Amino acid sequence: MRKLLPQSRYARNVLTLMTGTGLAQAIPIAISPILTRLYSPEEFGLFAFYMAVVSIAVVLVTGRYEQAILLPRQDRDAGHIAALVVLLSAVVSAYLLLLVILFNSQIVLFLGDPKLAPWLYWVPASTFLMGTYQGLNYWSNRKTQYKRLAISRTVQSGSAALAQLSFARVEGLGLVAGQVTGQVFATSVMARLIWREDHKLIRTLRPLRSLALARKYINFPKYLIVAHGFNTASGQMPVLLLNALFSAASAGFFTLTQRVMGAPMALVAGALGDVFRQEASQAYSHQGNCLAIYKKTLKRLLLISVLPFLMFFFIAPDMFAFVFGGQWRIAGEYAQILTLKFFFDFVAGPLSVMFMIAQKQRLDLLWQMALVSMAVGSFYMGFWLFDVKLALVFYVVSCCCMQMINVAMSFRFAKGDTAI
Repeated sequence: MRKLLPQSRYARNVLTLMTGTGLAQAIPIAISPILTRLYSPEEFGLFAFYMAVVSIAVVLVTGRYEQAILLPRQDRDAGHIAALVVLLSAVVSAYLLLLVILFNSQIVLFLGDPKLAPWLYWVPASTFLMGTYQGLNYWSNRKTQYKRLAISRTVQSGSAALAQLSFARVEGLGLVAGQVTGQVFATSVMARLIWREDHKLIRTLRPLRSLALARKYINFPKYLIVAHGFNTASGQMPVLLLNALFSAASAGFFTLTQRVMGAPMALVAGALGDVFRQEASQAYSHQGNCLAIYKKTLKRLLLISVLPFLMFFFIAPDMFAFVFGGQWRIAGEYAQILTLKFFFDFVAGPLSVMFMIAQKQRLDLLWQMALVSMAVGSFYMGFWLFDVKLALVFYVVSCCCMQMINVAMSFRFAKGDTAI
């Protein structure tokens, strides 16, 4: 049995994360056939809209300082940055709550859907929990505590799934309440594990040092709030625009597609990406390049992705109708269109961390702005042509072109070529 296990540290780390992430992704996929019979496409669409708003807002609350946790040579400095992320998440989320209380009706009017009014009060809680979790996640990544990451992801997925099933009778809020429950459990478990293993270092942290490091790494919020805001917006743009230009049901179909197709991406690309980020950061810091680990990761991503995505393309509509119910066949047709886009995301996503490692935040910002602009243009073209599927085709083509540019740039950075 020992001979069958991976021998290299890299492979063992990937296997650990794949196991935890695989279980975490298997749980929501396993209960999806039940959820699709408890919740309507419109409810899935509104939940997706909520998550889109939260995902964009969480970029603001952390200042993207969590990306800097991997960079300092000393763990104590990295710990100060992690503490800064948690503090920022709390303070900014409190301001968001105040805004929601004071301007709820105006925000709902701006978003264009009165059904969102009760959901808005959950947004600050989600941003605080997600921001805190991201800081703890990057700290664990730095410490190569991949077992800790696997445990927390499984806890989040399992508790969220159970809560969403339990809250199905809570009209309009069941999916959101379940998601927040999962975030509470995952963040609590991660914090407990970190305190148990790193409490001596945590007790040495000082606020003034965190502020000094905030100034040192000021380029992260300076460029990455906007850059990652655009990146997150580009990922959430389909849900926002489908809901605004077409219908909540269309957003719901798209959401189920993301839920199902995101599983292999989170399982493998997420695990490879976490390990690549840690090892590439170390190699780049000491050698000035990380080409060897970049090539190894790229080859593995390509080898394990081509056949599964090709098979999925042909079976998607029938599979969705059989597993989730006849009313969800349209989601399978969406998935068929989006397969190529997910393939490019799967390959390029883990490698795009090279922009951060090489500290090319400005180029990342420009790339994200172009991606969002093309995504918005794609959906409006489909809207003008009165065809939601054509909008998705335009969206896929634009995303694939941008991801090819992303891979070309990240490859140059991995070589140590930072001239562009």
